[in-house]
Amino acid sequence: MNKIPSDLEGLEITPGEIKHWSGVSPNLLYRPATLKKLMGEGLKTFSIAVLLLISYWIWSLIFPEISLIFIMIYLIIGVLLILEDSIKFWNTLTRPQFVKLCNQVDRYNAMVKALSIYDQLEATEHSPGKLNNRAAIIEALNLIRTELIRGLKIERTLKKHQKFIQQHSELFDPNFTALTVLQTEEPTTEQGRLLYQAFEIASEVYLHLKQLQAQQTSR
Repeated sequence: MNKIPSDLEGLEITPGEIKHWSGVSPNLLYRPATLKKLMGEGLKTFSIAVLLLISYWIWSLIFPEISLIFIMIYLIIGVLLILEDSIKFWNTLTRPQFVKLCNQVDRYNAMVKALSIYDQLEATEHSPGKLNNRAAIIEALNLIRTELIRGLKIERTLKKHQKFIQQHSELFDPNFTALTVLQTEEPTTEQGRLLYQAFEIASEVYLHLKQLQAQQTSR
């Protein structure tokens, strides 16, 4: 079993952390949040409901004496299925900024995973070469992680308090200066690609937070 380097431990943002900071599990969202996806999920739920109905009909024919029990069981399953889908639809439609942040978290976690894989490759005979800018990458990832968590907190607060941003504008002063100091031009080598992607995501997170601020200020 490959051991994760100590400087990568705890960098990944887990679903549990997302739920802790946002109040909503990322599993209770439909992604991508497109009309095609929502319609597809609705059709899938309808298909499952039809299959449950057919299944109930078959079992009630085989065991007519306990058909009432089957009604209760399938009714509970159906209600839970519809309830879960309703929650997912509601979260997806009413918290679009949260959906975007979850997508950014996925990209961020993919970078952490890619760096971990790169480290494992360095220990093999087919090593792609040592990352000279590893310290900068780790620093960038830590800053991105901080901004993503900040974004999840702010999105949750703004959802509850629309005027909060006007009274606490200091929350929208992310530590972006240190990150921009590290920024370099788009790399032409594989070794520099992770760092460039890190800054790309950090920029999107920063702009996303500023957009939230502008939206709340204009209300």
